[in-house]
Amino acid sequence: MAGKLIVNADDFGLSESVSRGIIQAHLQGILTSTTFMANFPWAPEMAPLLAEAPKLGVGVHLNLTTGSPVLPPDEVPTLAAEDGRFGKSLVRLFTRADAGEVRREWAAQIERAISLLDRRPTHLDTHRYLQAHPQFTAVLIDLARTYQIPAVRCLHSGPELNLGQMLAPWNPVRIVVERALRRSAEMTLQSGLKYTDVTLAGDFDTSLLLNKLERVGNRAAELVSHPGLVDERLRSLSSMQEHREEELAALTSPAVRRKVEELGIGLITFADLR
Repeated sequence: MAGKLIVNADDFGLSESVSRGIIQAHLQGILTSTTFMANFPWAPEMAPLLAEAPKLGVGVHLNLTTGSPVLPPDEVPTLAAEDGRFGKSLVRLFTRADAGEVRREWAAQIERAISLLDRRPTHLDTHRYLQAHPQFTAVLIDLARTYQIPAVRCLHSGPELNLGQMLAPWNPVRIVVERALRRSAEMTLQSGLKYTDVTLAGDFDTSLLLNKLERVGNRAAELVSHPGLVDERLRSLSSMQEHREEELAALTSPAVRRKVEELGIGLITFADLR
């Protein structure tokens, strides 16, 4: 039996260039899904772009590290730095964040996304894989249930995800990361929400993408991607810049489309999960 694949682009709404690149990857390539970052002040300008892609699945990309919170910064003091913006340090976030503040801010982001989109969110996931922390996984699951969002990204630990594997085997941080990933995955599997059997993550070019497609097998998989075009707003917000155009080229490559057809992979969205 052939596998099913959700090709999801994180970061819709990060900038206009990223958002337009995501739509291009859908209309001209194999991209089936994206997640919307609703905390930026220009989010109302980004949402209407999705009218160009009515078949694109759209979820919410919950964020605590880029831009500013939706809520007033003094209402989420453990999340906002002195300048009122999110801090970029994951260590600071993981050690200081108050779970109640995380829930309130993420709820505000979901409500803003729902108010701006012309469709119900298909799923929830997190910017910079924040749900690898079990405390944040618990909030994610709770909010999905509260807002009746049927699916979430599952960070299955293992070589396909490749988060812990990016660290040296002797690095004690790797042990902590892999333990957290196992607990996060267990919580998701027990949540009653929908999720994929495997999550394929990590940067790619066309060659690496062809390899990832070979690993789908007969499972329901999610491929995490970050396609986009580069503009000055993106340069001010993200360290991932020109590589987004490399992923866009891979996702729209005729060779990749042929490989999908050769393997019999069905391209789906989170809304299609059973």
